[in-house]
Amino acid sequence: MSTSSSKLDLLFKNLRETGNPNEADWIAIILFIRNLLSRLSIYSDHKKSEIQFEICEQLMQNDFSEKRLETVVGLLDGYLLQTIGALELEEALAQEKRTAAVLINEMNEIVSSMHGANERQDKRLHSFREETVEVLRDGSQKSLIVSRVRGMFKELIEEFREEARALNAKAEHFRMTAAFDPLLTQLHNRRSLEAHLKVTAEEFARTGTPLAVMMIDVDHFKNVNDTYGHQAGDDVLRALAHIVDTHAVRYQGFAARYGGEELMVVVQGMDLTRTVTNAEALRKDVERYDFRVRTDGKLADDSIGFTVSVGVARMKVGWSASELIGAADAALYKAKDTGRNRVCTA
Repeated sequence: MSTSSSKLDLLFKNLRETGNPNEADWIAIILFIRNLLSRLSIYSDHKKSEIQFEICEQLMQNDFSEKRLETVVGLLDGYLLQTIGALELEEALAQEKRTAAVLINEMNEIVSSMHGANERQDKRLHSFREETVEVLRDGSQKSLIVSRVRGMFKELIEEFREEARALNAKAEHFRMTAAFDPLLTQLHNRRSLEAHLKVTAEEFARTGTPLAVMMIDVDHFKNVNDTYGHQAGDDVLRALAHIVDTHAVRYQGFAARYGGEELMVVVQGMDLTRTVTNAEALRKDVERYDFRVRTDGKLADDSIGFTVSVGVARMKVGWSASELIGAADAALYKAKDTGRNRVCTA
């Protein structure tokens, strides 16, 4: 590092004397590599050495042109994106744990509420009977007996109705939460997917609104499980779910887990060409993603790449939702058979 540091000092001096139009940018890069990089805790020592070596290699070319500046900035951007990707995965895993805990708590709360409601209602009914009998026995103001009992009964009904409303609200919230996949909490589950496809297929038949699906499958997923373990395989799926969900949100797509490592995005109001373009953008983002295996809660220094194949199909007149899925599945197998890591259409 001392040799590199002295060379960087010389470059720094030469730049100050040459009056390069991009002098400030180059000096910032040199200062970052020489002084700041070693202090950053977001990178491991191995990663710091890797960044330093690659950037220094570019600087030692003594080429301070606009094109070279773009190359160096691009390299730094790439390292930053890798770091963001790793942090996003950390956050996604933490969020998944929080979501699972919330789901369990809500389920327990609803079950307890149901039991508690029955007990409270039994006690309330018993109390109501006793209060009614007391009113009838009292009989001191016979003209008021009917109105008093009717008022008590109305209060009882309203009390039960309010409990029923609260229970229904909790049950509906739990139903919505349970509609998401238990492993990939950002994505809807298979049941929700089928219900959504049924509605959108009916809308297509009624209005002709364009409907298309992307079927996404991890390439050589078995190799990931066999080489790095099933925990790594689950992490790959979570990382993929995050990418798929991010893309789907941009064009109001319905993202779901179809089964295993197969994910699906349902898209309305988009023609086939644009759907393929969006699928290709998703594929490229997956290919560029810097995935790192997690061991004892820590991410490995070295990354492993993974890719996806995507099958795209659009709804045709007379088709059912299952026929649309069948077409997307056929396109996916076409992508697999022709080399993987690509997008194919039905």
